[in-house]
Amino acid sequence: MKCVIIAAGKGERLQEKGTSKPLVKFLGLPLIERTIRTAKKAGASEFFVVTGHEKDPLEAILKKLSKNIDLPIHTIYNSEWEHKPNGFSVLSVKDKIKDPFLLLMSDHLFDSSIVKDLFSQSNANDVVLAIDKKIQNSMIPIDIVTKVKLDNNKITKIGKKLKSYDAFDTGIFYCTPAIFEVLEICVNKDMGFLTDAIQHLASKNKVGTFEIEGRFWADVNDPDSFRKAESEVLKNLNKQQDGIIARYCNRPVSIWISKKLAVTNITPNQISVFAFSIAFIASLLFAIGSYIPLIIGGILAQFSSIIDGCDGEVARLKYQESSYGGWFDAVLDRYADAFLLFGLTWHLQSNSSENLYLIIGFFAITGSFMLSYTADKYDNLMKTYINTRSIRIGRDMRIFVILLGALLNQVELILVFVAVVMNIEVIRRMIICKKQIQAP
Repeated sequence: MKCVIIAAGKGERLQEKGTSKPLVKFLGLPLIERTIRTAKKAGASEFFVVTGHEKDPLEAILKKLSKNIDLPIHTIYNSEWEHKPNGFSVLSVKDKIKDPFLLLMSDHLFDSSIVKDLFSQSNANDVVLAIDKKIQNSMIPIDIVTKVKLDNNKITKIGKKLKSYDAFDTGIFYCTPAIFEVLEICVNKDMGFLTDAIQHLASKNKVGTFEIEGRFWADVNDPDSFRKAESEVLKNLNKQQDGIIARYCNRPVSIWISKKLAVTNITPNQISVFAFSIAFIASLLFAIGSYIPLIIGGILAQFSSIIDGCDGEVARLKYQESSYGGWFDAVLDRYADAFLLFGLTWHLQSNSSENLYLIIGFFAITGSFMLSYTADKYDNLMKTYINTRSIRIGRDMRIFVILLGALLNQVELILVFVAVVMNIEVIRRMIICKKQIQAP
């Protein structure tokens, strides 16, 4: 999949964020880099970026990015960017594109699955535009968004000033090289905007549509749309498999922290190590055996649980997700769990010398490990066999219980709760999975 990105404009509405709109930092990354990385995630393998305003710093960033992601990013300078409509930017790549391609705007953010699905469908149209039929979308500035009028899923009219419309133009296009011929026709008629070419093709019934079905996209045009898009991206960091504590207590705090970390050079793996280190210190405080260190340890354990969400959030924000990173984080989590529960066991044993506490501690650690081990397999099976989800018992709840028990000085109850509830949940998962898989 070849991808053309228009990045020649000045972006005057967003000047307070930066003089070059494609280079405006959005949660730690330039807008143009977010566009490219999202398209890469969707399958784009070669990029053609049309530059104009402040081309030198933009081309320098793109050259560096090309090396980092190991994909060709070609830059084409549109010398007439200041005086000519955006159709001239698209025309500047005419000699370089011979097959259907993806056309994007440098200031539009979107869910990568939109592009994947757009290109996976068969098309007999010269152009297919991804559209958003949710015209009450509060994310979209009505006065500047391009609107489309539809008839039987075909575009009949397109423009910013339409009074009657059925959907928004998301700025995500599947194009065939026929778009170049039409743009040349429009340019000869002094109609050089991309929307002019789309309107010309629409009048010939050659523009199809692809409904994004509520998926995320944003036109980052001004400070207000910038803030709304930022808020939406951060909100989407929530994970479907989050437990109650993670979703309603941990995530709001971790997302706030991740927003700050995203603009630094701190890596997700470094965050994972930091979260583990906090948990390890908490376990040492538990082992001391007195009440004040117990309270501090409980607070640190909960803080570690919150920070543990930041590594994945920062990885998703900065496109640094990796299989190794996920595995590395999971390994450190298991070590952290073991240290925390062993620290609590040591706390009880040192204060009472009851061997029973060693047994309870053993089952607490075992239940904790088995719950984590079965989590991914259980979640995958439940996606296939069960539509409704029960309350999820996971690491977030376990550490929150540790915090409560530490504050109340009820270490014995903590261990008993973890030992009983975690092992029962593992058994419940095995029973449910077996019944669902064996069901006719």
